[in-house]
Amino acid sequence: MQYELIIGNKNYSSWSMRAWLLMKLSGLRFRENTIDLFTPGSREKVRALGGQTGLVPALKVDDLVIWDTLAIAEYLYESHSIIWPSDKNERAIARSICCEIHSGIMALRTALPVNIRARKTLDEITDSVKEDINRIEQIVETRLMLSKTSWLFGQYGFVDIMFAPVATRFQTYGVRTTSLVEKYFERLLALPDIQRWCEMSELESQRIEQFEDL
Repeated sequence: MQYELIIGNKNYSSWSMRAWLLMKLSGLRFRENTIDLFTPGSREKVRALGGQTGLVPALKVDDLVIWDTLAIAEYLYESHSIIWPSDKNERAIARSICCEIHSGIMALRTALPVNIRARKTLDEITDSVKEDINRIEQIVETRLMLSKTSWLFGQYGFVDIMFAPVATRFQTYGVRTTSLVEKYFERLLALPDIQRWCEMSELESQRIEQFEDL
């Protein structure tokens, strides 16, 4: 089988990061096809490659195209069980958390866009952003106390990957958090695959000004 992952800029695309880390977790060899985001015709380029929404990421497996990171995770899980917890109930909770991150924490995502190579100081954190930070802390702390391991569900998996761009956001904007969450994010950012992604983001030349001038 031939795998091709269609992604956006590593410095800015949180969902591309998650899909790329999923492929690495699965141990699959794949070709990367990077589309510069927020440029004329970028969505049309993704659609031409089979991504029906024009958004990244999309995974091509021979003639099949899967779009959206959650769908990619479920497709890969069918042959790579490491992606989700082995216990059915734990798996349901892990999926609930991932779906919440997928559709939620909108205030944080808007106010603190992913910009891995930047280092900024926030003048103010709004109440809605604080609520999102509190919720992230609640999820991480609860799961770490339950799992009694370094990872949220006993072993590193997709639910941890979902928090990788959150960790980069906290690093970029100097967000203060609890000791437990801070150490968890440090472990995430120290993983070789995540370090490699961040290193590659540093090498990109494109600047998306709307994510720079904050």
